[in-house]
Amino acid sequence: MMQAQSPYDSVLFYYDLYPQTIEDFGKIKKITTNHGVFALKETTMSRHQADDFVHALRKLTKLGYNKAIPILPNKYGEYTLSTGTNTYYLMPWVERVEYTARESQEQKLASQLGVIHRLTVKTQPFVKDHVEEAYNQLLQRWEMRQLELKRFADQAEQKTYMSPFELTFITHAFMLDRMAEVAKEHLKKWYETCLEKEKYRTVLCHGRVNRSHSFFTADNEPLLLNFERAGIDTPSRDLASFCRYSFKHAYWVEEEVLQWFVNYERHLPLLEEEKHLMCAYLNFPEPIAFAVDSYLKNKGSAREFEHVQRLEKRLTSMRRVQRLTQKLIVVEQQAQQEMQADQ
Repeated sequence: MMQAQSPYDSVLFYYDLYPQTIEDFGKIKKITTNHGVFALKETTMSRHQADDFVHALRKLTKLGYNKAIPILPNKYGEYTLSTGTNTYYLMPWVERVEYTARESQEQKLASQLGVIHRLTVKTQPFVKDHVEEAYNQLLQRWEMRQLELKRFADQAEQKTYMSPFELTFITHAFMLDRMAEVAKEHLKKWYETCLEKEKYRTVLCHGRVNRSHSFFTADNEPLLLNFERAGIDTPSRDLASFCRYSFKHAYWVEEEVLQWFVNYERHLPLLEEEKHLMCAYLNFPEPIAFAVDSYLKNKGSAREFEHVQRLEKRLTSMRRVQRLTQKLIVVEQQAQQEMQADQ
């Protein structure tokens, strides 16, 4: 608990709020005043990011979307306030309540992602130079990351005694390299299909939908927050991000994960090329590369066991992703065959 006199008083002055108490919940500060209870979010958003953030929320409001926790304007009508090092915005305080619905939280969040994407979907003409540049940049980044993982494996194999982390990695190095190749194959299929159709779809992406960026009401309905990474992109990227952050809550029951896509596609059915792109994002072993980066940065510390645990968890996830994405593409192909048979 902090005293009422605090570094945030100068920020709250712009809202004509004079705090009685300020409670620290990390990046969120709970502000209790005579006018109610508020949540002050402290971020490192740049001015450009803050403008995109406000624009995204305004756009959704204009389209009638009411499942986002609103941000409140200050007395000058501005929705964010920058102090040089940080950017702040204010929201109503929302208390977490127990979730009691039979449907999983992720199923409800997948539906909301589908609603946002349906409201904002646009078909873009395929400007070959622009899309080819984006495709090549991602491909080059992935190839560089793949090369870094191969180099790490080669250096480990040359040692007489490998560390537990290196030994764990080496055991799965072939699988990881294969998954990187599969990711690039899916990426190529996305690009070639877009090239053939001469168009692709974009949506407003939240950027990081997951349990920690949502509240559920007493009626078990979700309210989303933290649109700080919102931007226009392919729905595949937003869905892949949602899956990566949500897999841990699925206990890896494939039927549960597949239900997320069923709920999403009730609002915006994915195109074949979008499924390929999503599978590309999910298959590329980026989480493993991050684990290796963290290990190399902290090498020699007493945290070897923690690094091995993190790596093993991510390897287990990647193996399950491998099976899941194969099923997603099969489901897509079966659906197409059934449609053709009906015709």
